[in-house]
Amino acid sequence: MINFISRAEIEELCDELIIEYSKHFETVDHYVDIDDFAKRYLKLIVVYENIAEEDIDRIAFTGDGKRSLRVSKGGTIKEIVYPRNTIVMDKFLLNPSENNRRRFILSHETGHVIANRINPDSPACFHHCTDRERKRYTLQDLKERYSIGEWQANTIGASLLMPRSIIKNALKCFNGGRRLPIYGESIFHPREKAILDKMAKSLQVSHTALVIRLKDLDMLTKHDVSKYIRKELGFGGDI
Repeated sequence: MINFISRAEIEELCDELIIEYSKHFETVDHYVDIDDFAKRYLKLIVVYENIAEEDIDRIAFTGDGKRSLRVSKGGTIKEIVYPRNTIVMDKFLLNPSENNRRRFILSHETGHVIANRINPDSPACFHHCTDRERKRYTLQDLKERYSIGEWQANTIGASLLMPRSIIKNALKCFNGGRRLPIYGESIFHPREKAILDKMAKSLQVSHTALVIRLKDLDMLTKHDVSKYIRKELGFGGDI
């Protein structure tokens, strides 16, 4: 049984974890070095392997000392059982172009480790990338991707990678501390897109991950899309 952790609990716990980490190690104040946090503060083992699971969407794994992972070594497929506190990532994520994605996946897997520390009976976990070209997912595939455990790991990962205090500092630096306007659920004016791009680059996260985090932290000012059409695009007028 998964010990459910609320968003409020996650936010408070992750804020304190980053504060404690910052006290123990010299850190920069504009982004979280998730690799250093995982290895030095949480004392996790992070390894990169050629993951060879039949489900090619499986690109990261959190070990539990029981469940095995299929990896390719020297052209041979091996079943390896990784101990607890071990995170295995696919080697392709080491490509510099995958850096933001790799950081988020590592924070997600770190989220599993923290959740497992709260609930030691949690099983080993895979991180799946969702393939939009894939026509069908089984019911089990969907359960794994959208389970409470995955939500918790995503929420913990985002809270570690983009703590409230660092997001506030980024808004202060790039937008004078003001919330960014959003129209509907996903539309930004080009001037706000430029600000988001600068923030994302500073935080070393993707544009999408940053927008989701800003929504979660209520740091966007929501407007109706019609306002964007009339005010920003100049369409419609008084009709």
